[in-house]
Amino acid sequence: MESDGDDASPPPPAPRPQGCGAGHRASHLLPTSAGGRVCVSCAAALLSSAASAPSHHVAHALASLSLALADQAFLAPLRAAHPRLLAAPLADALQGAAARRDAALAAQACDLAADLAAAVGAPAASELVARLARVLTSGSLVKQLHTLHCFGLLLNSAKDAAAYIGDKLSLFLNLVNDLRLPSEEIRGEILFVLYKLSILNTTPWDSICDTGDVDLAEIGRSLLQLSLEVLLKTQNDAVRLNCVALLLTLAKKGPFDILLLSDQSSINCLEAEESMQTDYVPLNASLILFAEAVKGSLLSTNLEVQIGTLDLICHFLSSDGNVCALLQTLIDENVADYVFEVLRLSGNNDLLVVSSIQVLSFLARSEEKFNEKLAIGFSTLLPVLHYVAEIPFHPVQSHVSRLVWICMVNCSGILSLPQEEQIACTLTAILRRNGNGELAMSSETFILVCSILIEILKSPRAHDMEKLPSLIEEASKHAISSTLSHEYNSRLLVPHSLLLLKETLIFCLEGDQDRISGKKDLEDSIIETCGTFLLNWIESAIVDGNDEETLAGILQIFQIILSRTSENRPFKFAELLASSSWFSLSFGFMGLFPTDDVKSAVYLVTSSIIDRVLGCNYGETIRDSYIYLPADPTELMYLLGQCSSEDFNLASCQCAILVILYACSFYNDRLAADNQILASVEQYILLNGGNFPYEINGCVMLTLLVHLYAVVRGTSYGCSIPHSPEAEKTLFHVMTRKEWDFLVIRVHPVAIKWLFQKQELMGPLALQMLNFCKTFCEDETVMLSNSSQLVDIQMVAELVLSGETSISFLLVYLLNQIVKEGTEEEVFSVVNVIAEILMIFPCSSDQFISCGVVDAVRSIYCSSYSSRIRTVCSCLIFNFLYSASALAFSQEDEWLALTVKLLETFSPSIDCTSGDQECKIFLGILCLILHHSANNVLIEPAKAIILNSSLVSLMDVIIQEACAKGPSLFQHNEETAFGEFLTLILLLVFFSLRSLHAILEASIDWQDFLQHSSDVQSFSVLGIPCHDLCRLMHFGSSSTKHIASQCLLELLTRISNQRNRLNAELRCSMKYLKSIIAVIEGLVFSEDSKVAGNCSASLAMILGWEKFGSQEKVVVRQSKWFRLIMEEFAVALTAPGLTSKSFTNQQKFAANIAVSLLKLSEVPDWLSSLFESHLISGIVANLSPRNVTAEIVNLFSELVARKFLSQEHITILHNLFQVCRRQVYEGSSKTQLLEQRVEKVARSTDDVLKLLFDLMLDQCADSDAVQVQQQKLLHEIDLFFQESSRREQN
Repeated sequence: MESDGDDASPPPPAPRPQGCGAGHRASHLLPTSAGGRVCVSCAAALLSSAASAPSHHVAHALASLSLALADQAFLAPLRAAHPRLLAAPLADALQGAAARRDAALAAQACDLAADLAAAVGAPAASELVARLARVLTSGSLVKQLHTLHCFGLLLNSAKDAAAYIGDKLSLFLNLVNDLRLPSEEIRGEILFVLYKLSILNTTPWDSICDTGDVDLAEIGRSLLQLSLEVLLKTQNDAVRLNCVALLLTLAKKGPFDILLLSDQSSINCLEAEESMQTDYVPLNASLILFAEAVKGSLLSTNLEVQIGTLDLICHFLSSDGNVCALLQTLIDENVADYVFEVLRLSGNNDLLVVSSIQVLSFLARSEEKFNEKLAIGFSTLLPVLHYVAEIPFHPVQSHVSRLVWICMVNCSGILSLPQEEQIACTLTAILRRNGNGELAMSSETFILVCSILIEILKSPRAHDMEKLPSLIEEASKHAISSTLSHEYNSRLLVPHSLLLLKETLIFCLEGDQDRISGKKDLEDSIIETCGTFLLNWIESAIVDGNDEETLAGILQIFQIILSRTSENRPFKFAELLASSSWFSLSFGFMGLFPTDDVKSAVYLVTSSIIDRVLGCNYGETIRDSYIYLPADPTELMYLLGQCSSEDFNLASCQCAILVILYACSFYNDRLAADNQILASVEQYILLNGGNFPYEINGCVMLTLLVHLYAVVRGTSYGCSIPHSPEAEKTLFHVMTRKEWDFLVIRVHPVAIKWLFQKQELMGPLALQMLNFCKTFCEDETVMLSNSSQLVDIQMVAELVLSGETSISFLLVYLLNQIVKEGTEEEVFSVVNVIAEILMIFPCSSDQFISCGVVDAVRSIYCSSYSSRIRTVCSCLIFNFLYSASALAFSQEDEWLALTVKLLETFSPSIDCTSGDQECKIFLGILCLILHHSANNVLIEPAKAIILNSSLVSLMDVIIQEACAKGPSLFQHNEETAFGEFLTLILLLVFFSLRSLHAILEASIDWQDFLQHSSDVQSFSVLGIPCHDLCRLMHFGSSSTKHIASQCLLELLTRISNQRNRLNAELRCSMKYLKSIIAVIEGLVFSEDSKVAGNCSASLAMILGWEKFGSQEKVVVRQSKWFRLIMEEFAVALTAPGLTSKSFTNQQKFAANIAVSLLKLSEVPDWLSSLFESHLISGIVANLSPRNVTAEIVNLFSELVARKFLSQEHITILHNLFQVCRRQVYEGSSKTQLLEQRVEKVARSTDDVLKLLFDLMLDQCADSDAVQVQQQKLLHEIDLFFQESSRREQN
């Protein structure tokens, strides 16, 4: 049985490929991915007959091929087997469509050709390019719009497309020739093809072919002419873009570049420049055509067109050829206005800004004609300036700055104030970034920025800009800081930054400085900049060897500051320079740059410094002789030691050297060793003897020589440098014989100290001090200005205080001499100076007193001088007495003589309502003498005062008059004449009472002051009875109450002490004592805490008399006020929220009275009920470590002794007082610092009253020093602890 497979028949053979219906080979039938086939031969045949075939057939074929080219199934075999097959037919189809003027069909063919070239590649592209080139070369292009377009596309896309063009020259010439065609579309396509040919270097100027006899220049001129005409006429941005691109590309080719510039009607550059200055010269029409043609493109809305046009203009203007005519034409044809308009509408587009500014920069070469355009368009530059200023190293930053600078220089009048301020603000921002460590601009930009700011400063309206000072201050500071730093090489820029700083300084000094408040701040800033940067630079110049030009610029600025700035700035700046070793540096400069210019500049600045720091125009000596002065300090010393009696120039140089050496001495700036300077100065003195040529002010120079010699001697004294006695003797002789004045020159402290230590100079120095005293009295405000230029009262006072000179002795000696031989004005001047010294340093009183000033002043009172001098002398004596120590009064005889003389000159019939200052100061003197007598000095003068009947009589009269005024006495306070005089009398009584206790205690019966005035005659000593004091306390003003209560307390204290000592009976009546108690009780609650304190202490004193007898017991027991007083105090002390100060005062007053009541032989019953537990708890609750006083501790000690306190109260108080004691110990060191006495003196009677009042308070127990109060508090706390311990033991 056979298998099925044996019966199978073989497969049929594959069918052979069949061609198309037209009989073309099967290989030309290419498949598509859709299953169909396309016969490329049929398509080629149809396309080749496009000129005669129906249009719709051709269009269908083109559409089918377009779809097929997008199909890889069709494209792959086409590219492999038939790459050139469709190229020629497509070219024919494009040509046929053009011939039939079928634009749609031509466009379809053009697109297909471009697609074919792109899809198939070089084979198809080369064939298309070659065929289309032949078409475009063969004839007119009037119908070849799409052919041109297709050719342009092929040139743009095909690689090496130019290689496939056959006759390149003919093609180029035909294209150029057909630019004359009227169709704008064709001209645009031609321009694009020409542009692409230029890009492909396929122009006659590229040596691609043999040009034969063709005139290339003519071709170029024709092409240029036709292109510019197209550019002029077209409104199509695409055409403009093609035209501009073509011209720019051709212009970059060397031979074509010169066509526009050389095509002129016999005008050269020189003639063009002359024409700009004089008459207009007509230029070639091509230049005018170019200028007109670019205008439309400049105003185009297409950014590429605008940028291309600007680049085209810029290229021609940057050519190496003759651009003068082109410049003139562009400006005359207003192209600059169009460029400004482009800039205005650019919106800060960077490409447009760069291109526009570059064109304007080239146009700016034609200065005068362009300046007019620049003035019109200047406002457009300002936002551009601001824009490029914000971008570091912007490519046109310097160009914009230059344009602004040109306008500032040539057209400054057209700028408004806001515009100039805006420019200054923008440029300051540039420099601010540059000064912050960033290098934000080129060197050219920096120079231009400085130049523009300088022009703004020179503007006539610069002084009207309110913001300019602050802006220019910052700008100049950043300019200097950035160029004088060593971060990068900026030597080229330094002169410009210095020039800006110099002009800024001149701007400060010119115009009305009051109009702009910032000018003073600007001036200060410039000086600070000089001190910070310029001074540092010149200090480093010696080491680094920097350039001479910079040094000269800095010295010039220094000179302006020193010679022209206002107020005290030149002196401060001179001090800054001098203290920075200027004199040593200056000789370093002259050694580093050995030129006459540097030498003259350095000596000029040095002379100005000396004018400021020494005064008296001493710098003039340097200006007169700097030509002959050497540049070496060693040579200076040599010249100084020469004899100059016959050589005026040498004498002038020596004067200058003396001035320089003296100025150096103030700043420890040594030009030579001390021994060398001393030797040279001594040699000068020995050889020249202080003789100066008549042309030189001998008085002034001798003064300087004296001070210089004194400085050198004073400095060398501590170094044990030997000196020449002969030179010293010679100079002292000259000082005695010739005129000199140490007031006209700045005095070195070492010099004046050395001079006043020389006893041999007592005579000359006495005359100098007399001149000083006269000058001080003539212009006290100037001499008190603490100027470091001249001798002033502060310096003299410090020398007196030091005790190392004989000035105090000299002044006293001078005063004695002029009292005998001088005038009243001279006496007044010397006394006034001594008084002023005392005002400055009161502690210098001891020195004057030890020098015998008391006798000298007494001699004035012995003479018939005016009241003015006596008043000054009285004030002087008062201050001596107030500020001198007790040791200074050891010579009582002179003070006794003075006191007697003062008492002799005093008139008891003085009008107390007058404003006699001398009399009031006289009373103050008496008070102080009495005050000192309480300390066992000046005892005899005090006795003379206390026992003086005239004073006692005057006191009686004043007190009786005051008491007679009754309630109206309150109106007579210390501000009225009578009230002031009454205050002085009361103070005199107070100090008299204390003096009586110290020097006449054994002779005084203090109870005499308790007698009524009708009982006895007037007192033989200074004092006021108690009842009169009570009247003054009751009716007087606050100050009267205070002093009177203090006097009463003093009297009651002395009476109590005397009664305790003698156990004496009270001699006054009960009524008299009750009246005193009544007044005192009424003032216990006075608003014046000091009056209340005095009255409470007085009441306590009187309560203590209860032990002396029954009369006192009756008075105390009958008083109803004691209970009221204690109850009021109890309410006050237990009131919650009481301030610490009020509580402290209240507890003092209450404690004094309460302790006295508790110590009575029989304690009142009401007092026992008052101090019950609740009240004591309230008082304790208000106590704290800060308000505990010795008086309240004493009260609690007494309450413990009387068993009024519970154990709980004692425990609380024990803990409280422990804390209080610890705080006292911890704060003792701080208290000592606070207690340092502030030295004061009196200048007027008001001061006299205040000082005496304060002195009285210092004597009162209530006003003890803090340290004394603390010791008293600690003592009372110890007593409390002892009493509480005693109670516990019992």
